[in-house]
Amino acid sequence: MNKPNIYICSTASFSGKSAMCLGLALKFKEMGYKVGYFKPVGWEMSRGSAGEKIDEDAQLMQKVLDLNLPMDVICPVVLGTRFLEESARVDPKVYENRIVEAYERASQGADLMLIEGPYSFGVGASIGLDPMDLAKKLGSTLVLVSCLERDTAVGQIIWVKKAIEASGGSLFGVILNCIPKTDLERVKAFGVDILKKNGIQILGIVPECIPLRAPTVKDLCEHTRCTILAGEKNLENLVEDFLVGAMTPESALSYFRRSLRKAVITGGDRTDIQLAALQTDVSALVLTGNYYPDIRVLSRADELGVPVLLVPGDTYSTVTEIATLTGRIKPTDTKKIQLARDIVKDHVDWQRILAAVALTKDNK
Repeated sequence: MNKPNIYICSTASFSGKSAMCLGLALKFKEMGYKVGYFKPVGWEMSRGSAGEKIDEDAQLMQKVLDLNLPMDVICPVVLGTRFLEESARVDPKVYENRIVEAYERASQGADLMLIEGPYSFGVGASIGLDPMDLAKKLGSTLVLVSCLERDTAVGQIIWVKKAIEASGGSLFGVILNCIPKTDLERVKAFGVDILKKNGIQILGIVPECIPLRAPTVKDLCEHTRCTILAGEKNLENLVEDFLVGAMTPESALSYFRRSLRKAVITGGDRTDIQLAALQTDVSALVLTGNYYPDIRVLSRADELGVPVLLVPGDTYSTVTEIATLTGRIKPTDTKKIQLARDIVKDHVDWQRILAAVALTKDNK
């Protein structure tokens, strides 16, 4: 239980916590350390072949770090959207013991452990498994990742620090992530100063990386239960923007040219809009209403290698369904894995994080 470990938590979902865990793990491995990974409380993202709940972020780390451990050791507790009934029947001490036993097994042979918290700081609190309590039990150095897309995130970070201290713990520092490039100087001039005045150490200032967060066309397919009509070889195309085609063809062309690597969502009967979109940098066409497109559209899309997806819903419901879609890093996403490594190397003070667990080549 006294194995050096860093507990990475986030203030809210989609803060880039998993990418930070991945980048730090790869950097520490590059330095010659045997890095273990553990996620005490995961979240159900899919189901395995036997119906078991799978946290895909933990699964990613298992495969990328080549951990020879079963998933129920790497991530011993996996909650779902309706976990209250299950947790009401289980003594919280059972969960805690399961986590402690799994951690002891997961940390065997490792020089240091990276522990990933749940998607939000309060997840697990109802069963006594919130990050603050677990960090104390596991003797962790607690690092926070916060997506600084809005100014209110600064207040959230300060509040979390106060909550940690009120519970008897301490926050080592924060990585400010996903900062829009237009806001970088503002954050450095004002946000960093406010956080430092509140006793918070800044461990990284990371600009927004759209390719890292962008979903692929394949993610889009899985999310919409679509039929693929063309371009099946290019489902790894990144989708960096979503545009709705509901205007005149004349207006559409200039509108579509403003955005690169986009998915255009339009009615399957809007041949004019579809052909206009194919004259620009488009990652995919999403055709709504189950209207099969004109053969000219499919022929041109095949020539360009642009995936064409047919979905049953109307345009409005399709836009609503995919508006918040964010791409997760998959074990096969070599480009995104490299991006995560580069972001940590270039923008995160990984040396200070490593020093926090008093780990050197001499005392490994």
